Amino acid sequence: MDVEKLLEYGFPRTYIELLKNRGITRLNPVQKSAVKKGLFNSMNLLVSAPTASGKTLIGEMALVHNTINKDMIGLYLVPLRALASEKYDEFKELEKLGLRIGITTGDYESPAEYLGRYNIVIATYERFDSLLRLKPKWLNRIGVVVIDEFHMIGDPERGPILEMIIAKMLSSQAQIIGLSATIGNPDVLAGWINAELVDDPYRPVELVEGVYDKKNHVIVFRDGRREKIIHRIGGAALNISLQSISSGIQVLVFVHNRRKAEEWAFKLSEHMGLFKHLIDKNKLSEILEELKESPSRLEREKLEYLISRGVAFHHAGLSSVARRVVEKGFRERIIRAVFATPTLAAGVNLPARRVLVSIKRYSPMRRQTVNIAVYEYKQMAGRAGRPTYDPYGEAIIYDASSLSEGLKFIHGKLEPITSKLNNERSLRIHVLALIASKDANTLEEIINVFKNTLFVAEYRDLAYLKSTIDIVLDDLLEWGMIESIGNNKFIATKLGLITSITYLDPLSVNRYLENIKDNVGDLYYLMLITQTPDYLRSKPYISNKLVELYEEEALELSDEDIIPEPPKTFEYYDYYVWLQSFVQAKMLHDWINEIDEDEIAEKYGVGPGDIYSARDTASWIASALSRVEKVLGNTVRANNLEKLSIRLEYGVKEDALELVELQGIGRVRARTLIKHGIKSLKDLASTPPSKIESLPGFGSRLVRSLYEQLREKGLI
Repeated sequence: MDVEKLLEYGFPRTYIELLKNRGITRLNPVQKSAVKKGLFNSMNLLVSAPTASGKTLIGEMALVHNTINKDMIGLYLVPLRALASEKYDEFKELEKLGLRIGITTGDYESPAEYLGRYNIVIATYERFDSLLRLKPKWLNRIGVVVIDEFHMIGDPERGPILEMIIAKMLSSQAQIIGLSATIGNPDVLAGWINAELVDDPYRPVELVEGVYDKKNHVIVFRDGRREKIIHRIGGAALNISLQSISSGIQVLVFVHNRRKAEEWAFKLSEHMGLFKHLIDKNKLSEILEELKESPSRLEREKLEYLISRGVAFHHAGLSSVARRVVEKGFRERIIRAVFATPTLAAGVNLPARRVLVSIKRYSPMRRQTVNIAVYEYKQMAGRAGRPTYDPYGEAIIYDASSLSEGLKFIHGKLEPITSKLNNERSLRIHVLALIASKDANTLEEIINVFKNTLFVAEYRDLAYLKSTIDIVLDDLLEWGMIESIGNNKFIATKLGLITSITYLDPLSVNRYLENIKDNVGDLYYLMLITQTPDYLRSKPYISNKLVELYEEEALELSDEDIIPEPPKTFEYYDYYVWLQSFVQAKMLHDWINEIDEDEIAEKYGVGPGDIYSARDTASWIASALSRVEKVLGNTVRANNLEKLSIRLEYGVKEDALELVELQGIGRVRARTLIKHGIKSLKDLASTPPSKIESLPGFGSRLVRSLYEQLREKGLI
């Protein structure tokens, strides 16, 4: 289908020219099928097609058509902030059409009325869920909702959030478009959202899958080719990587273990001397300059060494700066091999000619190595092949126990995606949200909303769901989050309303309120935060051996009332969670007392990215609990928590809080100013700019910006 045909659907000539400038003159089979099945006729669609098959363009066309022809707002929802930023950068090009593009990924308490000024808004699932609770006026102007990574419905954490978003949107007039590469039961999911199904195997770059036969040291490809691996520098992943690079092939290696990813990257780098002359030195120096922005010396040194040799690793323990540098270096072909954990497969778009996939990972629950799901394998394999660059992509399973085991993954059927909604945590969050937002005030009304969920579509078991909701309602009543006002009606209390608005799990708030005392210190507050379900579900991993080293200290501090006492139950699990929470709190306590990132990383066995992730979660919880305390009239505790939230955000002692208000002043620069006698914004305003410029870390451009901000505050 020629893109000129889009004129017949009301698209402006400027959009057609924009597509042609990207090199798109015809819609591919997946895109053509979406148009045929009602993309521009307000039909709900579920598009199930391989990675790189042009699904984003389907979403984009729906958004542009909706805006230009209906003057409605379009939403593009993604699971991760990194993906939201990536899509925002892509869609900014649409501003050439006169469209206004917005993005929102945090600040769960803000109704963000300003977003109504935009034509297209990119948001994370959680952020849009919070907006559905806060009900900004522009919600009724939404014409289309595009849901990227639709298979996330099956994710235990984000799945229930996405499921409830869809359940609510099914009652609106908005068109719903789901996009996914890995769905085992697309017909079931399409039926659930009343959608036309576009299920097409089309890929612009052919994917050739293969298995490494370790007995014969050969890769057996599905198309009949066989490649003998002659290199012997380590395990299969290393041998295949070196041979691939020797053949001029860029390679992405998925490893289910951070330590191994780093270890293998260093091992491969020892054999990369022959390829150093192939690296573009100008591009290399450019990205190494960007790497200097990393706050971690250890991280900088590791990656500078590796990248200079054309190798890198990528995992959640890296800082955002380091992840960005690795991704850029790989896209620009400075880096020939990246060893990455599977989180990359669900994150940013980083294709490679050849992808090596591990189908085995260690299960802590079962204490043994287990095989991953077929859909996880397909998600990673889908990264193989770069459109416009590669004639085909190759995905190779490198750790199959046998050739036949590997072939089962290649030929295997994707597992069906099922609802993860029916657990008490998800239900208490969403039931409270329905009552607090007045979307439902009786059990019958609550059940009516849940009738639109995948859970009910799958199991048709309203009785079981009703019994679980009854338990949740009893808990919310007992915790003072809701109250019954007769006629089987429920309303949210002030406590329930603020809990829902702040996006906290009601159990987190209840546990905090049961254990908080007056006149406690930072460590006590931090431990209450790290014991909440909201923190525990995304806490960074700290090894059991390390946690156990702190047991004696934890017991001593609890005796002195410096931290909450251990649980009175006889369950070892509860005691271990308490002990683990203490170590997490100690890590955060080091952070707010300006201990160096590298020192924290070494002390607790974590990466810079882990520290920042823990910081972000704890800062959000502290700020939310501050709002809770304020509503309950506990002003002192509210102020303590608000200060703690800011200290967590910036990693500073209390005396630096005023200075970090200025953009460009972080923990290091704030401490530099304080050491030189500049302890407040007034002090800074009365200091000559030349003196500030003479301090380490303060360039002329930054100093100009600081004094402009001081002028805006009326201090100069």
